[in-house]
Amino acid sequence: MGILAVFVQAFYILLSVIEWLVIVWVIISWVLFFAGQTSFRWRYKAAFGILNQLNEIFSRMTYPFLRPFRRILPPWKTAGIDWSPLLLLLVIFIIRGIVGYLYGLILFKR
Repeated sequence: MGILAVFVQAFYILLSVIEWLVIVWVIISWVLFFAGQTSFRWRYKAAFGILNQLNEIFSRMTYPFLRPFRRILPPWKTAGIDWSPLLLLLVIFIIRGIVGYLYGLILFKR
């Protein structure tokens, strides 16, 4: 059971990394949106540029995971709201629960 535990823990870590990437990207995109709507954009051009670059980096890292959910619910069909990060986090939560349940069944079957 030792090798199975290693794989389950590695899978949990992978899911956690994806989860945190999505959360950080969502927060950065919100900050960038609101900074673009105020005078912050012109007053602090360097900081706004860094925010733009960070948004681009995190957007590229999360795009492969969000793409299937964007196909299901495109933003133009949901009043401009992108629900894909929320759906991805929900699926990660469900997968984590299913894997934990199955691992518990295998572990305590003896």
